[in-house]
Amino acid sequence: MEVVKNENEEAEMPKKSELLAQHKELMAKNEDLLKEMQSREYAVDFKNKKVFDKLLKFLEKEAEWTHTTAAGLIMLYHNLREEKAKTIEKDWDNHIALRAANVSILWQMMTRMSGKGFYEARDFVELMAAIGEPVSKAVQTVHADNQQIRDNHSELAKLDQILDSGQYENDAEEERVDPNAVADEVDPLT
Repeated sequence: MEVVKNENEEAEMPKKSELLAQHKELMAKNEDLLKEMQSREYAVDFKNKKVFDKLLKFLEKEAEWTHTTAAGLIMLYHNLREEKAKTIEKDWDNHIALRAANVSILWQMMTRMSGKGFYEARDFVELMAAIGEPVSKAVQTVHADNQQIRDNHSELAKLDQILDSGQYENDAEEERVDPNAVADEVDPLT
């Protein structure tokens, strides 16, 4: 049975305690999603050891960086160095595991590569031909996986908007500040 409200009746306002409980749940979910995302790894097919070694050498010696990309380059380099031992194994399947952030960093580095002369151009084209598609697919997967975090942030923003607007029934006990009360602690800087 559907309840029909009069035009004069207002919709029931949410309770602040319920909104705060939802907010707490979403914040906990966000923290869990971020932890999971930081530890998640994506396999990228490097085709062969030569391609892996060329990329590692490029990152070591020639990769350009700025103050905004230096930390990312370091993270990516360390991730690849951790994986280098796999490339020596006889049963290596040409796949390297990259953490989510490093997948994006690698894609950005590859799309911003530049050089001079025929040999550098040839090396770049060979690298892109070998791992461009696998890295691109890994980036797409990372973006799809990040959708949960974006959805959670969207829900948090909606709750924050309701809480900031005051459009709720205030049923929560709040700490009231008495402007005439003497502070228990004195700030030495004031």
